[in-house]
Amino acid sequence: MQISKIGSLPRPIREELNRRVERSEKSRITLAWVNSLPAVQAVLKESFEAEPIKQQNLSDWKKSAGYNGWKARQDALDFTENSLPDDLDQSVLEKMSAKLIRCLQIRYAAVAGSLPAVQDNPEVELRRLGDLCNNLTALRRGDLAAERLSVEQQRLALEKSRADAEMEKYCWEWAKRPDIQEKLYPNRDPDKVRRDVDRLLSHKLLGIPIPNDALDESTDPAILI
Repeated sequence: MQISKIGSLPRPIREELNRRVERSEKSRITLAWVNSLPAVQAVLKESFEAEPIKQQNLSDWKKSAGYNGWKARQDALDFTENSLPDDLDQSVLEKMSAKLIRCLQIRYAAVAGSLPAVQDNPEVELRRLGDLCNNLTALRRGDLAAERLSVEQQRLALEKSRADAEMEKYCWEWAKRPDIQEKLYPNRDPDKVRRDVDRLLSHKLLGIPIPNDALDESTDPAILI
């Protein structure tokens, strides 16, 4: 089957022609533009005896799988770009994906339920069932991949939680090392700290007054440890 004139054009030119058709540009303007391009004239000369693209060619292209496939892709891209905000939460996207898959499963069930009776020709029946089986296998494969991804995400979250806990424990132990304490508090006198902690604890627990020249009563002993 011979490819149509417009289908034979270089892709960038087809893309621009499709955009012009989509925005309902007048046919005479679109035809005048496309037929004036040297690259188009070269294709027409090589494969179509230099016959220009006509109104009928453009009308046929609008009904073709080439244009409608391009239109479907553009609609999908526009939906992705404009309908979903960039900062949409991942959990929301996952719920949307699950709902779309569920809708697709329901549609497959409806198609399977509406299949005609068994054909007298076994080859036709096997081919039809084989096509449906391939589609269902691909759908189920997607379900299993989603389940594996969910398990992997849970495993990574658990490992991260454990790593965070271990890091926090290590940091506390590191901060308690005498050499690190000396670097963090170079001017702190350990003996004075112990005396201050003892005074604060005695005051908090036993009600023993703190000397006027000592720490403020409101001081938390934990900040000295």
